[in-house]
Amino acid sequence: MNEISTQTDRKAQRRAHRQAQSLQNRLDILDAAEKIFGERGIRDGSLREIADEAGFSAAAIYVFFENKQHLLSETLTRRGDELLPVIRDAADADLSPLEKLHLLVDDTLAFFDERPYFRLLMRHVQGGATITGPVLATFADRVNLRFEEALSLIAAIVEDGQGRGQIREGNGRALAHLYSVLVNEFVLLHSGQNGSTIGTLTSAQFHGVVDGALRGGV
Repeated sequence: MNEISTQTDRKAQRRAHRQAQSLQNRLDILDAAEKIFGERGIRDGSLREIADEAGFSAAAIYVFFENKQHLLSETLTRRGDELLPVIRDAADADLSPLEKLHLLVDDTLAFFDERPYFRLLMRHVQGGATITGPVLATFADRVNLRFEEALSLIAAIVEDGQGRGQIREGNGRALAHLYSVLVNEFVLLHSGQNGSTIGTLTSAQFHGVVDGALRGGV
């Protein structure tokens, strides 16, 4: 009986090890995709380059992902899943609505500072909608769901602030969208890799822009 139990335990351990290794291999490919897509762009970044970066054969990618579209979608979705808790934490913070939006600026900037290749990738996503849309194709739904949840959380903060007289009047969702665009653009400018002579703002200066744009009674 003990021998059977031992064999069962060993099988379970081997299965757990294979599952952990499979998960790690998938993460390695996602990391490589984020880097290659970020550096080379969505159109020019190839599966072969991603496989080389991850240390696998190109064929091994198809064990985890259906095609390039699926890989890009999962690359974006993974970071979206990580960014949503950042937004939720800001929404749940014991702060005024306007203070929550300022906190979210700092937390979003820190998020992208810790993921520089994702910031590069987002430059390609935002700057190449005609490429990104067709590339994502049928895999875009999960990415869009993350965006919709994030926008809804920010809109709720804005509407709470309007109810308290802290944030200017206007459609809450529209203001949330404009706020998100401002934050995204600041994140990209702050990278110092915007490919232009636009320059950037300090964090304090950008907080002033946000405050001036959203504070009620102006």
